[in-house]
Amino acid sequence: MSFWDRVFMGRVIKDFGPLEEKSFLVGKTKKSLLLVERRGKLKIVFKWSGFGLFGASVNYFDLKADLLPRLCQCLDEIQSIVSQRSKPAPSVLKAEEIVPGR
Repeated sequence: MSFWDRVFMGRVIKDFGPLEEKSFLVGKTKKSLLLVERRGKLKIVFKWSGFGLFGASVNYFDLKADLLPRLCQCLDEIQSIVSQRSKPAPSVLKAEEIVPGR
């Protein structure tokens, strides 16, 4: 949590740390999750930061904490889709394996 996080987002209640980090030849990006209080309301904040050879950037995307149940539903649905896609496909019979009359 940096001074700039407090300036742009409000009071940081909890910094959950980086969700994802990527390094490139001349730079690095990081995606983080934070819980903040701004103007008396709790917000869920996704922070993207990156830097490179000639510059840097930070972007914030926030959601009302009231949307947490809906966000959890979406994440559960995404998890089930990912689980279904990661299962191996059922084996397909080859023409040589088919016995006529059965």
